[in-house]
Amino acid sequence: MLAVISPLIARGVIDNTLQELIDLRLWFTDGSEPLHLRMKGNCLRDIAGCRLEFTNLAAGSPPAQMPSLVCDLREIAGTARFQTGDITYSRRVLEKDNRCGVGNILYIEFFVNDTLRILMEFSAVSYTLSLPQWEQSWEGDNLQTMLNMEALRAHVQANVKIYRGPAMSGLGEDMPPCDWDYRLNRAEACMAIYPSIHEKYGPLPGGYLSAAFVMNRTEFLGKEAAEEEANMPPDPETTNRDWDVVDFMYPYERDVRQAMHHPLFEEASHMTAIVQEQIMHKNGHKLRNSKEGAAFLSLYAGIVSHLLSTILLTSQERYPTDLASQRMEALCKRLSTLAQMLDTLPPDSRPVLQDAAESLMKNMRLFITSIPS
Repeated sequence: MLAVISPLIARGVIDNTLQELIDLRLWFTDGSEPLHLRMKGNCLRDIAGCRLEFTNLAAGSPPAQMPSLVCDLREIAGTARFQTGDITYSRRVLEKDNRCGVGNILYIEFFVNDTLRILMEFSAVSYTLSLPQWEQSWEGDNLQTMLNMEALRAHVQANVKIYRGPAMSGLGEDMPPCDWDYRLNRAEACMAIYPSIHEKYGPLPGGYLSAAFVMNRTEFLGKEAAEEEANMPPDPETTNRDWDVVDFMYPYERDVRQAMHHPLFEEASHMTAIVQEQIMHKNGHKLRNSKEGAAFLSLYAGIVSHLLSTILLTSQERYPTDLASQRMEALCKRLSTLAQMLDTLPPDSRPVLQDAAESLMKNMRLFITSIPS
């Protein structure tokens, strides 16, 4: 979980005057006593050894009630395990104005019991900065950077481990699991957390390598190291493109790409495009947060995920045919339920979704006949 709490912070103090200790105090906009944390580690080199007092000039108005997360942080401040991340006043970002310049922001990151990442980014602050009481070496700064990356890597792995996406949440008596459900769930977990990692490292030189380390893509790092040792030039396709779910399916990337080009999954992809157009875009303001829209999308996401898993299962040289048949019959029943839910959607969206559902059902039934009895 990522929590960005910058608007809730009125002011703060970062004290790293003692080496290997960060004393952090944060005052929230409700005016209560500060959150006080003492964490092992150092700030990055620009403010290591210093005491920085800052006021957030862009702080929001005090909310009627503080988010439960803030209350939880106050309660566990003395008992939870807090791990420092990057703390620096030289985080380089593009300025959001007509100049399109690059400026520095105050960046504070720490982790709570691995699973929670707290992030604060301040671009409008007034501050006082003391002279350093000790000086960080370049080697020490590199070490702290690696320790912070390792903390973020542990955070990613902890969240991947507990993630339950459509591939897992829809399993039950009528939908027995297969190995592909677990593999797809892990890839979906990685894709869920990847945007925040890409946002942090994407703008940095060589940031894709840092992102690969944090996302535990060891096979990618090994390939890049081999190409560097062979004096191969950087591949723009590697360094510039965003990753997709297949990138997290090692060593099954080829299998997944082939399954995604299966006629049945292409039919499902066609319906997915219609669902996105009719529900997420055309009627998004009506359905995105509605109970009916959420239920429809949840059921449909599970159907697509389990359909891909089943196609992958049947693509194996040998597979349990009874398991594949049972899963496909369950998917047909769920698709029938989905078709019945169309009555809860806006009338102008129903015909095109109904046609897509009927076409998908026809192809699913045809696919069942291809499974050996």
